[in-house]
Amino acid sequence: MTWAPGDVVVHHEVWLDRVWAARPLVVVEDTPDRLLFWLPAGTVRKVPMTPPHREDPGDRTARIIDLLERGDWVHVEQVWDVSCLWILRPGDWHAVWASWLPTGERYGWYVNLQRPFRRTAIGIESMDLALDVVATPDRVWWWKDADEFDQLVDRGVFDAATGERVRAEAADVIRRLEGNEPPFGEDWDSWRPDPAWATPRLPAGWDDLPA
Repeated sequence: MTWAPGDVVVHHEVWLDRVWAARPLVVVEDTPDRLLFWLPAGTVRKVPMTPPHREDPGDRTARIIDLLERGDWVHVEQVWDVSCLWILRPGDWHAVWASWLPTGERYGWYVNLQRPFRRTAIGIESMDLALDVVATPDRVWWWKDADEFDQLVDRGVFDAATGERVRAEAADVIRRLEGNEPPFGEDWDSWRPDPAWATPRLPAGWDDLPA
């Protein structure tokens, strides 16, 4: 299956055979080498939340760890606030996001460490693995959610092999970022989405486990 520019697909994150989170994405490019998706500000996604029958930990990190350990959550709506172009390559344990301010100025880079994506009947499936690398447009970088990631590995939510794989992937991404290798060295400053693309919406049945 190959998608055309402007098609809307669903990105599912799956944990313990349940949909952890879901968001709609606009297809920009679909080739054997990479997938590009547009996620504009204002897109409504579904994210996990503590069930109403028990007290929420309050702190985001504590909540995420608690839900992943327990394997129980409900979904709530959340509005995405930064327009992003997602860049994914088959087999990578990360996705690179190029983001823009409402003015059209480049906001920077966000590297989301995650399980390699697989195609489904309605989009792609992967799972966020907590650790992130954030960088300015000129590639000054820093870690995000490193403490959360370390706790998940220490508590066995992510096994040791996954922890090692994610850290190795992050180190390689940072090497490529500092070396201005693709996609970081490509001309994304001049890229703009097709104005005909509407804000994507999740379809009915978004919470069904993708085939």
